[in-house]
Amino acid sequence: MKINPATQAYISHIQGINPVYTKEDADFNSSKKIDFSTLFQKKLQEINGLQLQADRANQELVTGEAEDLYSVLLTTEEARLALEIAMQVRNKMIDSYKEINSIQL
Repeated sequence: MKINPATQAYISHIQGINPVYTKEDADFNSSKKIDFSTLFQKKLQEINGLQLQADRANQELVTGEAEDLYSVLLTTEEARLALEIAMQVRNKMIDSYKEINSIQL
């Protein structure tokens, strides 16, 4: 079976993607505990890195240095989705804060 260049670029790009939720983050039984703020800050830094990668890819596309449009689109979409997820988490945190504040003691 012959793999066309677009499919090959997609596969190589997917293999380079790091999962947002790693085993290190999920290992709650270890002696190393991570509080939510540290975990959230770490993920925000990763999202910032994705945004910077997308910006670089877009600049390379504009200047003609990009190898293919497909990888630029994937990088940009990955950054967009990561930011959208972060915004949803932020909105849930704000909603939870408001709900806790509205509880009568």
